[in-house]
Amino acid sequence: MTPGDSSEFEEDLVVRGIVRCGFRVLQVTSGNVPNTIAAVLLAVRDLTGVKPGVYFEWTEGSPVGNLLRFLVTGTGEVAPVTREVLRRAEPVRARRPDVHVS
Repeated sequence: MTPGDSSEFEEDLVVRGIVRCGFRVLQVTSGNVPNTIAAVLLAVRDLTGVKPGVYFEWTEGSPVGNLLRFLVTGTGEVAPVTREVLRRAEPVRARRPDVHVS
């Protein structure tokens, strides 16, 4: 995921398959990281019939500081926002892609 121009409120996503360090990965550029991750996960599920999962690491620093940074700048807190976007887009839990944070 490469962050793009966040002033773009509507954009076409171009997802490419690449090999990085011997691993096959999907690459996409967007100004809205959580929504883009959710959209790609739902598209993968719909195209393959397999429920995908995504893994994030915890955001470092103070939870209050992270929340303030998110509210002021819109950065950080990608995992919970991605999960909420997925929850709203797919109400059936069994069909919803999994979001893991560790």
